[in-house]
Amino acid sequence: MIASDQDLAGRNILITRSEDQAESTASAIQKRGAKPLLFPCLEMERLDDNIRRSLSKLQHGKINILFTSSNGVHAVAESLGSAFSILMQPHKIIAVGEKTGDTLRRFGIKVGLEPENASQAGLAEQFKISGTPENLLFFRAEEGSDTLAEALTASGSHVTTIHAYRMQCPDSDASEMVDQLRQHQVDAVLLGSPKTVRNYIHRIGSLEVANIPSIAVISPQVAKAAEEAGLSVQAVAKTASFDAMLDALADYFNDSGAENHVSS
Repeated sequence: MIASDQDLAGRNILITRSEDQAESTASAIQKRGAKPLLFPCLEMERLDDNIRRSLSKLQHGKINILFTSSNGVHAVAESLGSAFSILMQPHKIIAVGEKTGDTLRRFGIKVGLEPENASQAGLAEQFKISGTPENLLFFRAEEGSDTLAEALTASGSHVTTIHAYRMQCPDSDASEMVDQLRQHQVDAVLLGSPKTVRNYIHRIGSLEVANIPSIAVISPQVAKAAEEAGLSVQAVAKTASFDAMLDALADYFNDSGAENHVSS
């Protein structure tokens, strides 16, 4: 499927990503002929005290530094300010995911390792080939997984995990979006994580209303979380990306013959 085929023409698609991540998804939606509706169900809270406690490790000796999300890069960069790129320069920087690597490069930071399989499991496999790092500083979300750190520790690496940020549910007024949903002005909602599922339902305040649009999710894991929370899932991405989620949504609309809603 080619994203420029206007396969979602006339649809109104709700984006629940955080504001700083929504732009690329909005652009992809527009290329398919649909209208993106921004309704952030996540927002980043930077954990400055944690980040600054890592300064002693950054300033003494070369180490491996791992980022697994662009959010992590932004959190550390915003906390350290102009010192960020200077402090990163002596170290080997490891990025999981193309977007993470691109974000680091935008700050002028050279990425020393970027596994082909853009996941923590992929990085663990890469380390089996290149060798386990002796010392690793891992910047990640507070709610992130400990699986990689535990595996590396078991392999003899000394891992320091820094919780650089947490993702919160926005508390801004959602009444306008609730009204749009009630009036059937939203064709579909995109949900990219179990936490986004919970926050979307919380912000809307009603399962019945939250279920009015078609629900598209990024993976079977998120589909399970959505269904357990009471949502009816219509489209599941074949691979874990927002483009694949849009592909699945376009296929669903095409197969079901569901009519699109016209914005007022």
